[in-house]
Amino acid sequence: MADPASIPPSPAATARARGNAIARASLAAMAINATLALLQIVIGLLANAFSLVADAMHTLADLATDAMVSWAGRSAGAPPDANHPYGHARFETFAGFVLGLVLLGVGCGFLWAAGMKLQTLEHAPPIELPALVMALITLLAKEGMYHWLRRRGRALKAQVLEAAAWHARSDAASSLVVAIGIGGSLVGYRFLEPLAAALVGFMIASMGVRFAYRAVRELVDTGLEPEEVARIAEAIRTTPGVEDLHQIRTRRMADRILVDAHIQVAPRLSVSEGHRVADTVFSRLKARFPNLDDALIHVDHENDASRPPAQLQALTDRTELVQELRTLPSFSAASLDWIVLHYLGGRTYLDLLVPAEYAPSLLAIDRAALFSQLETLRLHHPDLASIRLFVELAPEPGAGSKELHQTGANGASISPSPARNASL
Repeated sequence: MADPASIPPSPAATARARGNAIARASLAAMAINATLALLQIVIGLLANAFSLVADAMHTLADLATDAMVSWAGRSAGAPPDANHPYGHARFETFAGFVLGLVLLGVGCGFLWAAGMKLQTLEHAPPIELPALVMALITLLAKEGMYHWLRRRGRALKAQVLEAAAWHARSDAASSLVVAIGIGGSLVGYRFLEPLAAALVGFMIASMGVRFAYRAVRELVDTGLEPEEVARIAEAIRTTPGVEDLHQIRTRRMADRILVDAHIQVAPRLSVSEGHRVADTVFSRLKARFPNLDDALIHVDHENDASRPPAQLQALTDRTELVQELRTLPSFSAASLDWIVLHYLGGRTYLDLLVPAEYAPSLLAIDRAALFSQLETLRLHHPDLASIRLFVELAPEPGAGSKELHQTGANGASISPSPARNASL
């Protein structure tokens, strides 16, 4: 029995663990923000530093943002359900988009506030030294939270945590503005605060635009980078059994990759073997690209991208063929499972697989008469490029009777060769 510790976790368990890790990181950020906001309000009021109180209000607004991150992390890790068959990863993307808009709004707010303060410098209230100390403590705490959240975001490949990290840096920038403003007020350089606010506001707004743009690209199913698509295509083309790859589409869902591909296999490959090739492609992609969530592999026997849309409808189907076969004297017992059709290059290729129980009577027929009947069938269907006849010499296990099996084994009319084949 395999050691349970050696069994890799299921994709659902991995997604849940990732979602819980994101939620824990956001909850820790919420606790830090709540503590800092409380201290900022108390010291700001005591030190007559209303800018510190305003920064505390900004910090309290961040608590709502952190709650959104926590919700997004848990929601994104939920398994697929009837309403979300592809999973909930887009919740994380949507939260990243909202955070991008928040960053953009905060940055524009700083730019606007900087312009207003430049016009009202003479009305700035006197500030006491403890306000500067609290502003510096807040600055260091927010900058430390930025680095921690960013590392966690990269480790978990969580865009929403990276956005939250940059939001923490915007808070650090806000605290820096407050610290510079308070320090400038203490030494007499009041103009430093609005200038710093304008610079930081531009930086925050540009970050918001970047995160919102990245989320929008994912929401509209933008494909992966060309280099990554090329690596995926190479992995597919080099899979044994794949003759060509003529279509590939990619997209992202949070940290996961989704791939749709059309592969071409040998034209007369059986359905089961073609499916096995597709399974091999999928396994190879999962092994080479750990963040691959799903791959839809469509198996083609030829390049259908260049095939006229109405070509298949003009070709003969098996229902029509079996009805006509039953009108021929030698094939009155024909059924649908006798027929294997290959549609290649706009033509139909028919293989007739005659079960062993009908082999004695069929092989006793004059070959010329048999070929004449099949030729009649071919002339009725101009798209039939060839007809091949295969006779089973022994029934499949469980098929046919004992008497028929003995006839097939001992009857003088059956050749000892492994199969018989007639081609027109």
